Amino acid sequence: MMEPESKWIDIGFKMHLRLWPAAASDRAKTPFLLVHGLASNARTWDGVAAELASAGHPVAAIDQRGHGLSDKLPIEAGYDFITVTADLIKLLDSLDWEAPIVAGQSWGGNVVLSLGAFHPGRAAGLVFVDGGFLAAKQRAPIWEEAYEIFKPPTFAGVTRADMRRRMREYQPEWSDAGIEATL
Repeated sequence: MMEPESKWIDIGFKMHLRLWPAAASDRAKTPFLLVHGLASNARTWDGVAAELASAGHPVAAIDQRGHGLSDKLPIEAGYDFITVTADLIKLLDSLDWEAPIVAGQSWGGNVVLSLGAFHPGRAAGLVFVDGGFLAAKQRAPIWEEAYEIFKPPTFAGVTRADMRRRMREYQPEWSDAGIEATL
């Protein structure tokens, strides 16, 4: 299995990505951009990316702003869909990828949906894994309610071993590699 290259691209901040470049003979294959969910990182996609890369596709799995190894920006810098979608456009331009297939998981699925809605033609296809809704306001019309529903869980004091055990208990179908990537 080909190991990815860890790379940082300056798009107004340092965005980290794991890049599986295509072999010279596969340069014409459609690239894939993989976008993780909230409180996650690019490693979420390691298994999928390896399969796509082994089929000859160039693949980039990103750490969105404030996540993983990308720069941690103040809240004032913007974490709204318009801003994070603009990050994807800047990244696609930096990679010189005109129309990749873009997949997003959970919150990343919503970012990918925003890409398709506001930048039609920039993706050859969109894939949503456990995400892809825009009407969160209907579920939580008041900010305080939305915060309580969507805030990431608190893991203070939880050991890595405890987290691994919980993940195995709640997601028994996940591979060991998937659990390790999520940790």
